[in-house]
Amino acid sequence: MVDAEKLAGTFKLLSVEARVRIVQALKRRGMCVTELTSQLGITPSATSQHLRVLRDAHLVRFQKRGYNVYYSLDVPNIERINKAVSELFE
Repeated sequence: MVDAEKLAGTFKLLSVEARVRIVQALKRRGMCVTELTSQLGITPSATSQHLRVLRDAHLVRFQKRGYNVYYSLDVPNIERINKAVSELFE
């Protein structure tokens, strides 16, 4: 059974264009805030805020490497969300 509240929350946080663009960028490879900012054309603070929301929702993970923090998709959790969406429309 699909957890409707969690799935609706995921759809709500992905209703922001910048967050969808971040997810699309991270599909290719992990990136730091500076790289994402440059690629997306939004401010570093906006990028960081969107990444925090995505991280809190377990859509992205982070790893510190020296002074930089690299973000990547949380693939296991995204696979669970994908399965829940599929079940919703079956």
